[in-house]
Amino acid sequence: MRRVVKGGEERNGASDPERAGPTPVEEPLDFEETLGATEGERVLESFDLAGIANYIREHGCNNVIVMAGAGISVSAGIPDFRTPGSGLYDNLQKYQLPSPTAVFDIGFFRENPSPFYMLARELFPGQYQPTVTHHFIKLLHDKGLLLRCFSQNIDSLETQAGLPHDKLVAAHGNFDSATCIATGEKVPVEEVKEAIMAGEADEEGRGWRRLNEKYGGLVKPDIVFFGEQVMLGDGGGGEGGRWE
Repeated sequence: MRRVVKGGEERNGASDPERAGPTPVEEPLDFEETLGATEGERVLESFDLAGIANYIREHGCNNVIVMAGAGISVSAGIPDFRTPGSGLYDNLQKYQLPSPTAVFDIGFFRENPSPFYMLARELFPGQYQPTVTHHFIKLLHDKGLLLRCFSQNIDSLETQAGLPHDKLVAAHGNFDSATCIATGEKVPVEEVKEAIMAGEADEEGRGWRRLNEKYGGLVKPDIVFFGEQVMLGDGGGGEGGRWE
């Protein structure tokens, strides 16, 4: 978020076409300023778990909604997607992709599934542990305070921390379930994991090629790719959601 400074006056939003003046200069807003830092405006006493917990306790909150993104998983060792240098899209050169986002493009996957399957070996749950934030979300549920957790993350760390599927809306899907995209048949996720970890084909004949032959088409975890519809409702591996 940015503050627009025009003619010495601080204003939020676009310039006013009815008032002439110098070209607006954008200055970064302080993080605390965006949440109200002056007396009477500050909502939380501190921007950490202690501040959130104190607010919940003091105000008797009992229908807490959590909206989570990649930041809650970075400390688990999972990179976000777009940070220059350290983000996932900046570190996919070994897959020789036409563009970084192609690894999650459904059209590219249909033509060349190998890069995604290789990347999935690194991302599959079980290799990373939930963070303090994931356990805090689970604690909210245990205390009967959590209404729903809406997450953009595909890493399944929410459910790995013990959060029930019906409390999670994984807007971009995750690794909790898998489907054959040719037939729509659900495939046991442990079978998919075993095949992906085996590679294209191992000495015992296991691997993702054998898996795809068995189910009559490409099989992938229920992660929403570019070119697919986003899941609304129950997007955490359960039933009852809808695609839009």
